[in-house]
Amino acid sequence: MLPTYPAILRDGTLDWGNGGPPPLPPGDVPVHVTLLVPPARTAGGPAMAAALEALAAAGGPSDFGDPVEWQREARVERLLPGRDA
Repeated sequence: MLPTYPAILRDGTLDWGNGGPPPLPPGDVPVHVTLLVPPARTAGGPAMAAALEALAAAGGPSDFGDPVEWQREARVERLLPGRDA
């Protein structure tokens, strides 16, 4: 297992505090960083509500046809796998 060191990511730079890794070779060192704090959620709710209101004001989707007929077609009986009739 690879060693793990605690650090704080501050403005794109890792601050190791007093417990960082041993001296590293010069140049680029590949690392994997796991954020322990979940990312902030974007406030997409108002935008989604506005889009749905605009869709409803336009009359809603109209190319679906009769929803009752669609449900009858979708629920048609069919043979089950491994059964003869």
